[in-house]
Amino acid sequence: MKIEGTGIPPVSGSGEPVRPVRGRKGTESQTGTAKPDGVEISAMSRALAELAAMNDVREELVAKVIAQLDAGEYMDAEKLRAAIRKMLSIES
Repeated sequence: MKIEGTGIPPVSGSGEPVRPVRGRKGTESQTGTAKPDGVEISAMSRALAELAAMNDVREELVAKVIAQLDAGEYMDAEKLRAAIRKMLSIES
């Protein structure tokens, strides 16, 4: 890391001033052309990005349930018993 503007020359671990290596500048290759910057994304990252982009909300079902709730028709005694059985894993 190089911090500019301190007025103190950079030093190596031995306390000696750091000297640039001759024949090497930045990210240039031996042919003298700059290497392009790049990023490699793993297969797992790509799969997670695809999952995040998926819309797993079933719009039709949500609209149907909202309409039933608004009409007061969504929950009845049998649906409530079935939900309780399912939560408690009780066979009917």
